[in-house]
Amino acid sequence: MQNHTGLLRLSTLKAANRLRVVITVFIKYGFGEISELLGLSRFTRWRCRRNACPISHEMTLWEKIRHIIEELGPTMIKIGQILSMRPDLVPPELTNELQNLQETVPPVAFEAIKTRVERSLGKPLEKVFSSFEQKPIASASLSQVHRAVLRETGETVAVKIKRPGVEKTVEADLDVMAYLASLAHERVYSLKPANLPDVVDEIRKSLMRELDFLNEARNMTYFNHCFENDSTVRAPKVHGKYCTSDVLVMEYVPATRLDKITADKDRRLAIANRGLDCAIKQMLDFGFFHADPHLGNLKLGENDELVFYDFGMVGRFTPEMQSAIVDYIIAVVKSDARRAARVALDMAVKAPPLIDFVRFQSDIMFLLERIRTPINDNPNFGMFLLELTSLCRQYGVSLRSDYILMARALLATEAAGHTICPEFDAVAALKPVALRFMVKRYSVLFSDRPPLGDLDSNLRLISKMPERIDKLFRIMEHGQLKVEMEQHDFGRMVDRMGSIADRIATGLIVASLIVGSSLLFISGLGPKWHGIPILGLVGFTLSGVFGAWLLLRMVFTRK
Repeated sequence: MQNHTGLLRLSTLKAANRLRVVITVFIKYGFGEISELLGLSRFTRWRCRRNACPISHEMTLWEKIRHIIEELGPTMIKIGQILSMRPDLVPPELTNELQNLQETVPPVAFEAIKTRVERSLGKPLEKVFSSFEQKPIASASLSQVHRAVLRETGETVAVKIKRPGVEKTVEADLDVMAYLASLAHERVYSLKPANLPDVVDEIRKSLMRELDFLNEARNMTYFNHCFENDSTVRAPKVHGKYCTSDVLVMEYVPATRLDKITADKDRRLAIANRGLDCAIKQMLDFGFFHADPHLGNLKLGENDELVFYDFGMVGRFTPEMQSAIVDYIIAVVKSDARRAARVALDMAVKAPPLIDFVRFQSDIMFLLERIRTPINDNPNFGMFLLELTSLCRQYGVSLRSDYILMARALLATEAAGHTICPEFDAVAALKPVALRFMVKRYSVLFSDRPPLGDLDSNLRLISKMPERIDKLFRIMEHGQLKVEMEQHDFGRMVDRMGSIADRIATGLIVASLIVGSSLLFISGLGPKWHGIPILGLVGFTLSGVFGAWLLLRMVFTRK
């Protein structure tokens, strides 16, 4: 049985109040049935429930969800941005819509920022910085960035500070999401395959990592280490001495947005090719890559180098996954649907044992043909990977999260390349990469899949098979073999049983009141009013009220 921790954490007052706000906004956009379906009508007022006011009937479902996220504020917007990069967790139509999220976050007052920095560094601001600009140069949902000058070295730096109180806000929003996901998973059978509690766990993991600035500092340092011999790629240098989980002090690197570059066509095409080559090198040579290289995080420095910012979200590949990505590139360049299908299943976390492989391969062939013969557009390798993700969802194949981040990273890199140079062709640029790795693949000394590379591990696996079979039989002999069974719609069944019990109890109370009042009338005991026993009259009145309430509840509710 899955432990839905959100059900326990919602006991905090902040989370409960936040849930009321969330349900109210859902009702505003025409999703009032959700509170009824999940049994959450107690969190909203009757008037609010009955007078739902959708903003526009012309909005699509996905547009409404985006507006809901925007109205719920910066933290939910950040969660929406994370989901926009995870088409394995939510429908692709929603991920596309979430890319349009508008984030307008007013900066935090300087005094609060100053207090946060001083508390985190354990020193007065003036002891660390000779100057510190009060107006931020960037403001986001989780943090804001100020320009400053280090007192010790006189170097201009960018100081990224976590917004005060953001941890509690994020925790409350995640608790609400976990609570709603748990209810939906238990009560809405059609949502079972989505496994919403696991989706929330993935979001929580990503967000918690991003909230710890020491992770970002390590990522930036390692990135610069990977490209220490390449003067054309860099990230801001980290001043680790002044970094904490709440404050990140890094080199201030002025750069130009790629969509603002003014240069001739050949230079712009060279920059676009360099960007793609850099992305492939991160993935295949280092197994470590920037997962969100959009135009705000990838710029051109003063020395014509590519500068990567914001390393809150990165991806990592094992050697096996790097080898699989090589196969993907070869499959796309050669339009080999069978190879692409095999690699997709090899990289899957979960796949149906009886998948229709021929049909799966045929659908992948259709996607590859769209790359091979584009109409009025350049072929798009990143889009192929995302469409393949959507196709895998349809077949019940769950891909690894780092693969999804890779697809998003390549898509963002391609989009940046097209912004710089509309004639940029990513698939054509990948052909020499594929050729290089094909030569390496069939090299005995340098292959990423040496013929005897897995022999040792395979022999160990075979040697343990008799032991595992013997263990299985011993479990069966002792009657300890367990079979997991799941009761569908259990939460709603419990609610219905509770409702039935309430009605029976109310009916018994009404019946006992009627019998008791009748006995009082017959006996004439107690005080009287106009010759009528008062206690009997009160009993009849209460039984009438309870009986009417029970009748109305049975007629006008569907419990």
